[in-house]
Amino acid sequence: MTEILYLENAYLKEIEAIVTHVLDNGVILDKTIFYPGGGGQPEDKGLIISDKEYSVKGFDKNNRGMVHLIEKGLSVGDIVTLKIDWEYRYQLMRHHTALHLLSAVVNDKFENTKVTGGNIHFDRARLDFDLLEFKKDMAQTVIDDVNRISKEDHEVSISFMPREEVEKIPELQRTTVVLPASITQFRIVTIGNVDIQADGGLHVASTREIGEIKLVKTDNKGKGRKRVTISIV
Repeated sequence: MTEILYLENAYLKEIEAIVTHVLDNGVILDKTIFYPGGGGQPEDKGLIISDKEYSVKGFDKNNRGMVHLIEKGLSVGDIVTLKIDWEYRYQLMRHHTALHLLSAVVNDKFENTKVTGGNIHFDRARLDFDLLEFKKDMAQTVIDDVNRISKEDHEVSISFMPREEVEKIPELQRTTVVLPASITQFRIVTIGNVDIQADGGLHVASTREIGEIKLVKTDNKGKGRKRVTISIV
C-alpha cells in the first residue's frame, strides 16, 4: 500500500519514491506527497521525475495503493522524484484553513450552524451554511472576526482519533455529510483554542500564514444554502 505522507506533513514539496506497480493508466508508488482531492479541496498538480518528467494528470483508487495517472514509461523498481506544484498547493492550504475559521465563527455566532457544502479554488473558496438568511453585512462582520482571529497566530495541529471517540463529540463533524462507515480512524485538525474538526484536507501550520481574508460575495442558493465566497491576499 502507498504510504500517505501528506496526512501528517503538508509541507513536503519533493521526495523520492519507488514504483511498486505499473498499470495501464499510471503507477503506484511506495509513498506519496500528492493529495488526490476530496472534501472540496482539489487534487494536487505536479511531476514524477525519472529520466524524464511525467506530468501527473490525476489520481485513482486501487486496492494496492494510490494510482498516479501518468503516461507510460516507468517500470517497477524505478526510483523517482515526486515534485508538487507548491504555489498551487499552498494557496489551497491557506484557503482551506480560512474556511475552518469561517465555519468556527459562524458556528459560534449562529449556534451550531451546519455547513451544507463547500469548495476551494486557487483564487477563492466558499462555504454554504444552513441559515435562514446571511446578508452581506452579516457576512462582513463574520469576516472581520475571522481576520482578527487569524492574526492572533493560532497553531494548526494534526492528530488522529478512533471512530468511536469521534462519534461521542458531535462538534467534530460540522458538516451535514454522513461519516463513511468504512473509516475507523479519523484525522482531527485543531486550530489553537478556536476550532477542532474531523478533516482529511491540507492546512497551513499557523493562522498567520493565511493572510488577509476578503469577502467576495454572498448568495442565497435556497433553503439551507446561504453561500459565502472569500478570497485571500
